[in-house]
This record gives sequence, structure tokens and C-alpha cells, in this order.
Amino acid sequence: MLKAVLSAQGRRLLVVDPAGVDDDLVRDVCEVLMSLCARLYGRSAAADRVCRVVEAACEGGPV
Repeated sequence: MLKAVLSAQGRRLLVVDPAGVDDDLVRDVCEVLMSLCARLYGRSAAADRVCRVVEAACEGGPV
């Protein structure tokens, strides 16, 4: 997942020791990063929804 995100931004992921990727610590760090990203994007999406509702309410349109 991280590789795909970096690739979309024109960046790349370089793994120095491919054998170390299967380590439990690496998996735990990846899970923490995914959790933080999900919270960040979830918060961003919620803020966008609130802005749309407030704009619609100010314009008198349907919410």
C-alpha cells in the first residue's frame, strides 16, 4: 500500500534488506502507519462533509 501511495506521488520505496520485511516489527510499523493514514483521511473527509453542509445551509439549499 505504501509503495502505491509513494508511486502516485512520483516517489519510490527502496528496501535495503528485503529479508527483513517479514519481521513482526516491520508489520507492526506498517499497521500503525496505515491506521494513522486512515484517521488522517477520515478526518479530512469528515471536514469536507461538514463544509458542504454548512455551505448548503448558508445558501438555503437542501442539506
